[in-house]
Amino acid sequence: MNSIVPILLSLSDIERIAVPHEEVLSIVEDTYRMAGRGQVEVPTKIGVHPDYPKSFLHAMPAWVSGARALGMKWVSYFPGNMQRGVPDSTGVIILNHADHGLPIAIMEGMWVTYARTAACAAVMAKYFAKPNPTRLGLIGCGGLGTWSLLMLAEMFPSLTEVHVASRTEASRTDFAKRMAEKGPWRITPVAGLRHAVEGMDIVDSSLPRPPQPLIKGEWWAKGALAIPLDVVATWDQASLSAADQLVTDDYPGLKGYARRVAPALQIPPEHVDFAKVVIGEVPGRQNAEQRIMAIPTGIASLDITLAATIYERAQRLGIGKPWVMA
Repeated sequence: MNSIVPILLSLSDIERIAVPHEEVLSIVEDTYRMAGRGQVEVPTKIGVHPDYPKSFLHAMPAWVSGARALGMKWVSYFPGNMQRGVPDSTGVIILNHADHGLPIAIMEGMWVTYARTAACAAVMAKYFAKPNPTRLGLIGCGGLGTWSLLMLAEMFPSLTEVHVASRTEASRTDFAKRMAEKGPWRITPVAGLRHAVEGMDIVDSSLPRPPQPLIKGEWWAKGALAIPLDVVATWDQASLSAADQLVTDDYPGLKGYARRVAPALQIPPEHVDFAKVVIGEVPGRQNAEQRIMAIPTGIASLDITLAATIYERAQRLGIGKPWVMA
């Protein structure tokens, strides 16, 4: 066997490789399709929870036989780090060769995390949003809010009006200015979360976990699609109860997360496995009046297939520094 020299890929390397948004969406949808066909092995994420408030580190391995993609993401979250001049979230992805298991790449993981999470929202919306949605509510305008707008707009060129709410006036105002020229939409910063929910066709939330749920089910219009990228912390029990359909990509993982961070929240037992929707075994939206909540939980197979594509592009373009282990 020839010597295998892993490569190191920084954030700037990954940005130079520039996987187009439409390709990211295709990779995510294909990975869900492979999951539906039983071509994915991905355990529910495990982690540790240091004594820093609300922090975690998750180990997320995956084997995607349909894509010959093998590896693991190690991701951390320490909320409030930004106030100390360092990121709240960090991630590292290790890729291994599918034939012999040797490591082939170590790469920065947050680009992949943001891109695939937002792509999950857009792919779920493909199956569960009303046709040609025009109004998007964004609750949270950090990295996930930015990526969500870009991915949802890639999926739905019909989006023309965006209401953005956040914890501070400065963050939503800056977001609106920064994103105003990046698409054919009108972006309106709104002071209350309610104004980013009422009347929206799609509502995408990505807030740091609050002490109590902030979004009320009474605001949620018939026919709207809710996508809590913050999983279960931000929407109240009435929201879950109002949902005509709950869709997720890892129901046991969703239940486990809810038990840990919001034990009083009752997750409905009736749910739709999104991978089964993608392979056509279960229908998507069935009528224009349904309130649907679609919750991507962050499964590692999506990180690893996207990371494998980045690695392949890096190899073709000669990008990345060699990492000599010996």
